[in-house]
Amino acid sequence: MREYENNIFIIADYRENPSGIPQNLLDLGVEVDVKILKRGDYLINGHVIVERKTKEDFVVSLMQNRLFSQCASLKKTTYHQLLLIEGNPYNTNHDISRQAIKGALLSIAISWQIPIIFSANPSDTAQMLMMAARQNIQEKLISQRTGYKPKNTFKKQLYFLQGLPLVGPKIAIALLKQFGTIEKVISATEDELAGVDGIGKERAARIKKFITFNFKIIHNTPEPCVVKKTWYANR
Repeated sequence: MREYENNIFIIADYRENPSGIPQNLLDLGVEVDVKILKRGDYLINGHVIVERKTKEDFVVSLMQNRLFSQCASLKKTTYHQLLLIEGNPYNTNHDISRQAIKGALLSIAISWQIPIIFSANPSDTAQMLMMAARQNIQEKLISQRTGYKPKNTFKKQLYFLQGLPLVGPKIAIALLKQFGTIEKVISATEDELAGVDGIGKERAARIKKFITFNFKIIHNTPEPCVVKKTWYANR
């Protein structure tokens, strides 16, 4: 197991237990917590929310007009959204046209701007979730944020703190009010972070884990993301 896999943390909705995927993730050495998620089925590193649908689930939710309301629900979160479809939605027992399925996939990807990935089975899904978690960690380590660049010192401090896991504008302000400087935020203990209004123990643990992450992992090149030739390549 690579060193950075020790920093992968996935929350699985309790309704996913029958699929066997949470256990598959545990078998892969991933830290998994099973609880109730208001939206989505998996939360990766407190950063990426994943809605998993089997091919049958996808088609039925489309036929029952639930699919796009679920997309709307995902978009209400502050996380990056991802739709994972398990199996071939063009090959089900339901009477629905290929055009309707194609239209739904395009609408999700373009209109709702939710990326779609496919997996073959629950075991493959677990592997995909793990790969997404790895890439998410690497992105945090090596990417540079672009776009808005604050000018005054206070806004720069808030911008910096919002680079920490699960820290938004309100939490960033609360951290500065509590500790006064970024230096004191970084050196704060987990218990001290948990005492800040709006953070709590779980968020504090994630922040501290990120701050103390061992940078030596950057010398281990992550496995490339290989696009498999699957059923949808020859539609």
